[in-house]
Amino acid sequence: MTESRQDSIHRLTNAFDFHDPAYTPDVAEVVNREMRERNPVAYSPAHGGMWIVSRYEDVQAVLRDHETFSSGAGVHFPRAKGMPMFSPIDYDPPEHSDIRRLMAPPVGKEAVRRLEPSFRELAAELVSPLAERGHGDVVAELARPFAIRTLGATIGLSEDAQREIRELTRNMWLLLSREDDSSGFWPQYRELLSSEIQKARASSEDSYLAWLARAEVDGEPISEELLYSIVVSYCVAGHDNTMNTLSRMLWHLARSPDTQRRLREEPELMPVAAEETLRRWSPTDRFTRVTTRDVTLRGVTIPAHSRVVLLFDAANRDPEVFPDPEEFRLDRGNSHKHLSLGHGIHRCLGAHVARLEFTCVLEELARHPVYRLVTEPRCVFENGRHTMFEEIRVSFADTAAAAPGGDA
Repeated sequence: MTESRQDSIHRLTNAFDFHDPAYTPDVAEVVNREMRERNPVAYSPAHGGMWIVSRYEDVQAVLRDHETFSSGAGVHFPRAKGMPMFSPIDYDPPEHSDIRRLMAPPVGKEAVRRLEPSFRELAAELVSPLAERGHGDVVAELARPFAIRTLGATIGLSEDAQREIRELTRNMWLLLSREDDSSGFWPQYRELLSSEIQKARASSEDSYLAWLARAEVDGEPISEELLYSIVVSYCVAGHDNTMNTLSRMLWHLARSPDTQRRLREEPELMPVAAEETLRRWSPTDRFTRVTTRDVTLRGVTIPAHSRVVLLFDAANRDPEVFPDPEEFRLDRGNSHKHLSLGHGIHRCLGAHVARLEFTCVLEELARHPVYRLVTEPRCVFENGRHTMFEEIRVSFADTAAAAPGGDA
C-alpha cells in the first residue's frame, strides 16, 4: 500500500531521516517546520541514532561552538569509507585555521574584484542567446555552466575538467551515503583531480591551482591527502551551491514577473533578492556535527559522541527571527542573517564570489525581456541535502502564459 503524503510527514516528523525516499523537498518543508515548532531538539534512531536541532537560536549556537560540536568526523552523514575529508569544513582547529589560510587567496575581496569583468562577460554570453531565442532551460543553459565556468576562472581548472565536474559530483552524491565504500565514485574523481594537479605543477600560468600545487607549509610541500581534500572541496562546493541557488532564484523570479520589474526599477535590491533566496530556500538543507561532551539544549541533554543534524532550512524560516518566514520579501531587512553560508569559523569561504555571481546574473537578465515559467519544474534532493532543479524552462516574453501558481 502506497503511503500518503500526510502519513510520510507524520512518520518523518517522529522518526526523522533525511535519506528516506519520502523526504522530498516539499515534504521536507513541512517536516522541518513541524519539528522546529513541536520538538526543536529531537532524537531519531535512523542511521545508528542522531539528534536534530531546528531553531535558529540553537543552530546558530551550535555553529558558533566548534569545541563542543566538532566537524572532525566529517559533516556528511552517512559517509562511504575511503572518501577524503572536505576542506576546511571537515576539520577542527588548529588544522582548520591552517587549511583556511591555504584556501583563502582566490576568494578574498581583492581577488573577487579582479574576477568581476570576466563574470559579467560570461553572464552576458550565456543570457543573450536565451533571451534572443525567446525560450530555454535556465538550469542547463545558464545556472549550471555559469557556476562551473566561474569556478574554473576562480581556481584555474581546465575546460576538460569543467566538462566533467558536474557528472562526477552527481555520481558522488548519489553513492556517498548509499554505499559501504567509495570505490564507485572517488577513484574517478581522484583521477580527474590528479590530472589537473599535474597540469598545474607543470604550468607557468599564474592560477590559484598552480600556486597550491607547489605550496609549502613550514618548508614542506602540503600532503597529497590535503591537496586532494582542498581541490575536491573547491570543485564540489564551488559549483553546487552556486548552481542550485541561481536555479532557485531564477525559478522564483520566473513565477513573479512583478518582482523582476521591481528589481529593474530598484537594482540596489538585487543583492537583497539573493540573500532572501538563500534564506528562504537554503541550497544545503542541513549539515552535521558530533558532540565532544554531554551538552544540554532547551532542557534536552545530548550525550557526548552523538551525531547532531542542523536543519538550516528550518532555522532560516524561524518566525522568531524572520516574521512571515514563508514569504519572499525584498523589504525584510535581516535576510542576510540566514545561516545558509554557515556561521562561526566555518562560514563559507566563497561568500564574496557567490554574491558577485548572483548579482552579475541578475543585472544581465534585467537587460532583457521579463521571463516566465513554461511549466512548473520538479525540485529534488541530491544526497538528502542539496535542493536542486534538473531543468527550469522559461519564456522571455511578457505575453507568455502565466506559470502554474500564478504571479506568486
